[in-house]
Amino acid sequence: MFRKTFPRTLFLSFVIVISLVEARPAGASVELDRKYSLSTVGMLRASDNVDGLFADYVAAAYKSYFSRQSRFSPQDLGRADAVLAASKLPYHQILQDSDILNQVARAIRAESLLRTTIQKQGRQYRFVIDWLHAPRMDLLASESFVLQEPEPNSGSDGLGNIEGPIQGALDRLLAKVPFAGQVTGRDNDSVTFDIGRSSGIQRGDILTISTLDAVKSHPLLKTVVHWDLAPIGKVEIEEVDEKISFGKVIEEEQNLRLGRWQKVSRITHAPPPEPTPAAAQETAVIEPPRLGWISGGLSMGSFGRQFSQTGSGATGGGIILGPQVEGQVWLPRDWFGELASGYSFWSHSQKNLATGVESAAGAVAANASLFRIAGGYSYAVLGDFFGPKGWLKLGFQSVSFTFPSSEAEFMNPIAFKGLFIGFGGDLPIRSKYRALVDLQFGLFPSASQPTSATGSINSASQVRFYLGGTYEYAPRLSFRAGLDIMSQNADFSGGESLSQTSINFAPAVVYFF
Repeated sequence: MFRKTFPRTLFLSFVIVISLVEARPAGASVELDRKYSLSTVGMLRASDNVDGLFADYVAAAYKSYFSRQSRFSPQDLGRADAVLAASKLPYHQILQDSDILNQVARAIRAESLLRTTIQKQGRQYRFVIDWLHAPRMDLLASESFVLQEPEPNSGSDGLGNIEGPIQGALDRLLAKVPFAGQVTGRDNDSVTFDIGRSSGIQRGDILTISTLDAVKSHPLLKTVVHWDLAPIGKVEIEEVDEKISFGKVIEEEQNLRLGRWQKVSRITHAPPPEPTPAAAQETAVIEPPRLGWISGGLSMGSFGRQFSQTGSGATGGGIILGPQVEGQVWLPRDWFGELASGYSFWSHSQKNLATGVESAAGAVAANASLFRIAGGYSYAVLGDFFGPKGWLKLGFQSVSFTFPSSEAEFMNPIAFKGLFIGFGGDLPIRSKYRALVDLQFGLFPSASQPTSATGSINSASQVRFYLGGTYEYAPRLSFRAGLDIMSQNADFSGGESLSQTSINFAPAVVYFF
């Protein structure tokens, strides 16, 4: 009998010893930081033993929860439907199959998955939420809670709102991983993070930044049992938006450098400022802008004009200067209306293309007036107005140029107008600085001249490109500057062509209201 039981006992002892030994570290710090960025998460449809009663409610609670933060980017499971549909296993078994879940994570490019199971036990419903890390589907953390079904004739409508308990469980679940966010970028001593005001970050907070030295998993249970974090340095928060924050490096460990993917392992909140007697009596509340903005500034640069015809023509230009006014009104559901007007003048001189001789008339006075109206849609990439965003707009633009009428000098007043389509973007760079880009392309533009010996205008074009940035001087006041390039072209029935380009530096003051 001893001979029969000894091998079995030895085998069981070996299994027990192995199960109690933690896995070896997964790799180097930089690779671990990247591997466990956990920035993309997929939310599997909940499984329950009451015919899918809770699936839609759980999905809505998850969507609402993750829409209010920027640390995690939820992934759409629509692309994984084919993987799940191809399986012949019941859905509750699919959720326990690591190979299938790995295929799902790869299909939606998610670094982790949330698995939810609900079991009805008498009058109780037990919810279990597991956080799984791809590709091995190691269990990062798990959280559970129980809801009680109300007694009959109690007047209660079922379980009521389950969104609150689910989101509370998600808070506890994510808190079990020993870092609250991570570094998304660094420029000199400036650092950006994927967490902001919605995560409790405030100006003046000190964030301790660490790197992952090891992540140890149970070899049989496939559960993360230990995180080994090594401190790298500290960052003081200088600016906070709803979902992102900006800080300055105030401390770094010797021979180590704070960088992207590293983790926020500790948040030390700044002490509240002591109220002054004046502040104790009256607290000023600054409301964020809600209606739009208006700007005023100058346009200064150069204007170039070239008129060409067979064997002759003229080219010239001048230094231009003039005021510009713009405004934007924000409409519901991220729509907006836009209006712009400008005027510029310059002393125009030119020379003959064929002879190279300067114009006999010398420099002449010229001016241009601009009018633009448009409407469009703005999309906030992170769901935060002050975060990165892009826009698409459609509008009408008219630019009129006034020159002295002179057929000998190939000069006549001309006006360009027509619809345009435009698109652009607004990107936070660091602290109070943002980058702006805006492009406009004319849609079937036209040109007209009051008098001309060159004949009618067959075709015309208008293009505009703006590249600049803003600096937030105060909550409602910003300074903006950029390079504004505008080009117009016209082709005439007699074979002549006209090309005009203005390149301007346009500083402006922007007031939000």
